[in-house]
Amino acid sequence: MGGGRQRRAGCSSARRARQQLEEYFARTRTTFELPLEALGSAFEHRVWNALRQIPYGTTTSYGALAKLLGDKHATRAVGLANGKNPIPIIVPCHRVVGSKGELTGFVGDWKRNAGC
Repeated sequence: MGGGRQRRAGCSSARRARQQLEEYFARTRTTFELPLEALGSAFEHRVWNALRQIPYGTTTSYGALAKLLGDKHATRAVGLANGKNPIPIIVPCHRVVGSKGELTGFVGDWKRNAGC
């Protein structure tokens, strides 16, 4: 029971996500207003929530995020959580750079990492 209602809600969410992504790539949207449900640890969710607070057009470092989360020694853990982000672009992992402003963390399949 209720399967049709869930499908309609899922389709509605997918349409909203597509619309907002199209607006983002057209440079008419800088933030996303979507309900997100990603599997991850409590710490990963804290990192992903912090990523969503990084303003469009700016970057921050892994160390700065660790400090913001209350543990300046958690830089590597922040990097690992950033790399596990299952919703790139919407949760903007691509706004985090190394301590000298360099791109870091790209390993393995470039297509998988292209959004981050």
